[in-house]
Amino acid sequence: MKTGESILTVDNLSVSFRTYSGIVKAVRGVSFELNKGETICIVGESGSGKSVTVKTIMGILPPSAVIESGTINYKGMDLTKLTEEEYARIRGKEIGLIFQDPLSSLNPLMKIGRQITEALLIDKEMSKREAREAAIELLGAVGIRDPEQRFEQYPFQFSGGMRQRVVIAIALARNPEVLICDEPTTALDVTVQARILNLINELKQKRQLSIIFITHDLGVVAHMADRVYVMYAGKIVEYGTAEDIFLEPAHPYARALLASVPDMETEGRLASIPGAPPNMLHPPTGDGFAPRNKYAMQIDFEEEPPMFRISDTHYAATWSLHPSAPEIPMPDVLRERIRRMKEGGANR
Repeated sequence: MKTGESILTVDNLSVSFRTYSGIVKAVRGVSFELNKGETICIVGESGSGKSVTVKTIMGILPPSAVIESGTINYKGMDLTKLTEEEYARIRGKEIGLIFQDPLSSLNPLMKIGRQITEALLIDKEMSKREAREAAIELLGAVGIRDPEQRFEQYPFQFSGGMRQRVVIAIALARNPEVLICDEPTTALDVTVQARILNLINELKQKRQLSIIFITHDLGVVAHMADRVYVMYAGKIVEYGTAEDIFLEPAHPYARALLASVPDMETEGRLASIPGAPPNMLHPPTGDGFAPRNKYAMQIDFEEEPPMFRISDTHYAATWSLHPSAPEIPMPDVLRERIRRMKEGGANR
């Protein structure tokens, strides 16, 4: 699916972990691309392989991890083949990363200003005085008031939202072209979350960033995404534009995720997804979601579905799209929500 000039392409990536219990197949044949100036969201439950995928891109996997197959192409370089020394020249400078917990990202014993200037001084292209001025400017750019005063303070003197703004400032310190956001708003309340998302969108426009956003929150996806990749059991099971996924979801897992999100119109009992994600020590045969799908067919348990083309921008790996498959009804709550969204769009 080509929608612009690609800056990063992941092709057939598989990552496993060696554990005392056996081999955990965390990521299985994942492929996607990020185009210049766009935001893609990778969405799925905990354990679906989202964070492992981006940690592989950043080259920060633990020693127990093994890249079984695949390539990660960034500006003509296969990142999976780089040495740690080569990665160090890309990590932070070309590709920045924001983690979900700012408390674990910041050193509690070091002043905020020093933590930002350390990132700025890595390339040895500016003096300490210039780094200080640049750090204060970055603090202001991410919306922190009185940046000169804040420069001298410690992380405990900041609120959760302000700490996350500091983490964003550090991620942007070396002017990366690609920014990876690994659930950066999970620990924040809803109001602060919205401010951080708006800030990331503003910085994207000002700095011409290309963003990979990892989340399990479909509200965040709606706020951020140009394109969406739905991940389950280490695989991409559906992808398309945000409009494709929200208005025409095809994979039973994507439908179940969307149906389980409450909104202001939700009445009665909330929808839920039965069962639990599979144990990736023993990856499922066929469609990984089949045991949790009440409409699963026999073939879902026996053979992995291919990616079926729904449109030029929309694809899903589900046997329900096969011409011979029976039609699967949309969950009532989701069908009604989609109807309201379409009516709302038509009235704007």
